[in-house]
Amino acid sequence: MAAPKKSKLPEKILKIETEDTNYTPFENIPEEYHGLLIPAAKYFYQHDYDFDMVCQCVRLEEFSLWMHEIFAMEDITLLPVTCKEIIALHFMAGGGGTKANIAGRGPYQLNGKEVNLFKLNTIFHEAPMKRGDAMFSFHINIVPGVLAKMALRYPELEQLANKKLMEGSGPLHDEPYKINLVCYNLINDICNCRYIGLLADKLLYRCCLDLFINFANQDRVAHLPKIHCTAEMRYTLKEAVAYIMDNPEEEFNLAKIAYMLDINAEELSRAFENLHHITMKDFHLQRKMIHAFHMTVATSMEPDEIARAICMNSSEAFIHLFESYFNSSFIAIRNAQ
Repeated sequence: MAAPKKSKLPEKILKIETEDTNYTPFENIPEEYHGLLIPAAKYFYQHDYDFDMVCQCVRLEEFSLWMHEIFAMEDITLLPVTCKEIIALHFMAGGGGTKANIAGRGPYQLNGKEVNLFKLNTIFHEAPMKRGDAMFSFHINIVPGVLAKMALRYPELEQLANKKLMEGSGPLHDEPYKINLVCYNLINDICNCRYIGLLADKLLYRCCLDLFINFANQDRVAHLPKIHCTAEMRYTLKEAVAYIMDNPEEEFNLAKIAYMLDINAEELSRAFENLHHITMKDFHLQRKMIHAFHMTVATSMEPDEIARAICMNSSEAFIHLFESYFNSSFIAIRNAQ
């Protein structure tokens, strides 16, 4: 691994991927940060005069999920580094961003509320932070080559599996994409997950998969002319997302939602997919299945009762959909409570 270049600012290593198992016990992390921690994760906590950093990692089959909360008390330079070659789906989910320096490539602006797909080699990069800055960096790692195998099961990932990888490190697209509300809700599902063991594994894996699929959908149309979305339409689409989030148990009815929002149904459907890179029907299914997962875990409802609660007529059809969606048997999820 190449050594970092010397900076005038204090340098702090940021583990993007690591085989280090010297985790920080929960009780050794200040109580003020406990609300950030999810029970399924392993933790790395660093603190000195210059900064506080809370890192969380969850291993999920092909995925390695990481969350970094960083608070700079002085000007510092982060040194992001990975122990092996990876592809990282990176969300700058909180903070104003940073002007990073990718080793061998040069400056790359990481703005808040943007998502990138990087190929990273085992070399130190640089990302400065100013005194008083706070950053929430969220990323999902995968080993190159694994995407091709996953695409056999999830064809939506072919767009990413077919990308040609450069020799060095850098983004695998022309420019960053915006983090849409659908993705923010999935990130919130992950950050608010209180499950452990099998329950956490299956729910978090599905959320990570859906984040990759959403990025792939966005990347697939990136070459097309951008479609302008007015402020009024953005507000309407925000209301549509909120309605589906609040009513996942209802049967999907585009006409009803369009009527409530006083907009043409076809126009609403088209604008929703253009902005959020998922159809309204598929988004509704996503929220319905997550809702069903929570009901399966938190209640003793029988499959036919859960099916009726989410407007499905057949318990057999519900179980088939549930098991396919979460790649786990209903009984295993129920018994893991």
